[in-house]
Amino acid sequence: MPRLTASRLLLLIFCIAFVCIVYYLPGPSESDGVPRQDYGVIGDDKPDDDQFKLKEPRNNSQVKFLKLDDNAYALSAFTDERNGNMGYKFVRVMMTITSTATFECIINGQKSDTVSLYEFSENHMMTWQLFILNCKLPDGVDFHQVDAVEISRNEQKNKVRVPISYRIRDEKSLTPDEYSVKMSICVPALFGSAYDAKRIVEFLELNTLQGINRVFIYYNPSEILDEKTLQTLDYYAKNGLLELVEFKLPFEASQIWYHGQLAAVTDCLLRNTGFARYTFFHDIDEFFVPVDPKLSLYETVSKLFEDPTSVPGSEMTEQGWVNPAGGGLEPVRSRTAAATTTDYTILPPRKE
Repeated sequence: MPRLTASRLLLLIFCIAFVCIVYYLPGPSESDGVPRQDYGVIGDDKPDDDQFKLKEPRNNSQVKFLKLDDNAYALSAFTDERNGNMGYKFVRVMMTITSTATFECIINGQKSDTVSLYEFSENHMMTWQLFILNCKLPDGVDFHQVDAVEISRNEQKNKVRVPISYRIRDEKSLTPDEYSVKMSICVPALFGSAYDAKRIVEFLELNTLQGINRVFIYYNPSEILDEKTLQTLDYYAKNGLLELVEFKLPFEASQIWYHGQLAAVTDCLLRNTGFARYTFFHDIDEFFVPVDPKLSLYETVSKLFEDPTSVPGSEMTEQGWVNPAGGGLEPVRSRTAAATTTDYTILPPRKE
């Protein structure tokens, strides 16, 4: 299969942009004497009865914020088999809280004797902040039999039962063929009309050509009211490439750092741990292209992880993450980019 080089990507983006522009040109109207037929965004041969109704996309999952009290919400509980810097074996719960009072955990009817909070670094002194609540597995409890954790504040009677959303295995013990897919992408959130249907088509089609198997997009359904955007998301969700995750904060978005993006990203990381061998985190106006035309995206990333010194400019951090800039991958953006990354400006800047 021919490799997708930067020059080929440039040509392909222009082709996709041209097709999208042609699609969005206004067609004949009824006032011209020709009945207008608009069969949707992609792939529909004829309209059905619900074609023009505004509806949420298919394949929709949800991040649920479970209220403990006015100052704490729990979400995304998971069992964690990794023996890292937060202890082992633990049941963990991602939480948004306004104060770090002492918590209590009950697992399968038994009280956890070690409970602690781990603070994320991107809270920036906002009203609502993101933490991981660590609940040590009680003696005699089978890790694989835990289906929920009950949490409370020690000084209050309020309790909330948080179902286990993910079971995180130690990936050091996994072989490449044990992952469900090779590569996935996490898109933190779609805010309002920031990205239209054309941009979404471009993003998903180009990444499919790069070998991406699954894309996770977090979104608030109350903020996406454009019909063509919803139809586009619905089409890609129906064909299995896209998984839409409803993400709606239970408080004002201005009260947490950057609309709660850190919570969405962390949930997507947990969702992909053990599912995808490699997961990329970026916005839908960004693409990664291998510098070496002889290597595919998957081959390039595999080479970076297997031997970070084999590709000039690569960087391995303490946590094992690779900084791809200059290390075999070039970030390409379809609009004016920040000065910290290469800006090819391969499409005209969008009007904000």
